[in-house]
Amino acid sequence: MSNKKNQKSAAEREAEIAGAKIFGKQVSKEKGRALLTVTLIACALPMILGARLWSEIPEVVPSGLIGSNGQDDSIPRWVVAFGLPGFMCLMDLIAHGQLMANQKRMTIPKPAVRLMGRWGFSLISVLFCSGMILQSSGGDLTLPFVTPCVLGLLLMMLGGHMWDCPRDARIALRFSSTEHNDTAWKAVHLFASRVWMAAGLLVIGGVMVTSTSTVFTAVLIVAALLAPMAYAARYANRDQL
Repeated sequence: MSNKKNQKSAAEREAEIAGAKIFGKQVSKEKGRALLTVTLIACALPMILGARLWSEIPEVVPSGLIGSNGQDDSIPRWVVAFGLPGFMCLMDLIAHGQLMANQKRMTIPKPAVRLMGRWGFSLISVLFCSGMILQSSGGDLTLPFVTPCVLGLLLMMLGGHMWDCPRDARIALRFSSTEHNDTAWKAVHLFASRVWMAAGLLVIGGVMVTSTSTVFTAVLIVAALLAPMAYAARYANRDQL
């Protein structure tokens, strides 16, 4: 019986450490600042949609929640358009601050902090807050709207991973010019990180302006994915000169 308990506790510890590596990974100050900046911008992007659809949003938006007085707890228009994304920005700032505090203390972040961690509030703001704005204005979350949002978020997350991507990572850019050159490996992955995070923000920003997928979205994503390949080839040619 005691062996089972010991095995269980060991498995739980391993799971906790694995979760910390994914959601609360120790990062450099430069990467921490970059991730904070990118996620704060992502959280704020639905405000563009709110400003664009401002006149179509009623002054008082029914929430569907019944208060203690038996009436609908309605939400002012400014809260839907700007307040909720702003609140996500605040929560994102707090989450990143907590991760930084855990890192200074060399402790594993709490499960809730790991869960929301780096990207959780960005995802909520981009999908939930923008969905609320669309529904309040008489629209709805559609596939042409959601798809660029999801792809943009994925690009940002991949960019965050590439910043300090180790050689044993399952997801990495394994070009011939980087396989045996540590300097090239770091340079190419850092370039991909910056390009992909910027492209992710542009993709999400674009859909907040247009409310749909466009040719620009597809071209930007393809160009962003191919950019590291071109950079690696240029890096290899430079080393050969």
